[in-house]
Amino acid sequence: MRLPRRRAPDADVQAAWEHFARFARALDEGSRALLASVPTARRQGVPVQAAVAGFLAGLEAARAELPGWALPALSAEAEAAAAALAAAEARARRLPAATRDLEFEHRNQLVGEVLDELDGVRRAEAAVRALRRGRRAPR
Repeated sequence: MRLPRRRAPDADVQAAWEHFARFARALDEGSRALLASVPTARRQGVPVQAAVAGFLAGLEAARAELPGWALPALSAEAEAAAAALAAAEARARRLPAATRDLEFEHRNQLVGEVLDELDGVRRAEAAVRALRRGRRAPR
């Protein structure tokens, strides 16, 4: 019995996947930088301004990858991701002033709200994965 051959991946889709992987990695690194401001039992946490700077650097690196995965089939997801980055950036820029006199529980809540702005990227990831597998993107 002969197994069906897998067709070669579309070069544009493969390139989009690679750009999306770098996009996601940059967001992850930026998010980790912001989370570093949250104190734990073992460490105090980095200053909020430094954490925000790291987060913004991650957003900028992610933004640079957006055009590389914005294929026509992913235009809605790319627009939503760009909007999510803009919303997260706006909240992050307000974070140092907003957290100045807050206790850490309230500060952590505001950090979480910044990261919540990036939830829209999950839909983009699902769409890119589906396109890569030759399926229709979930809506």
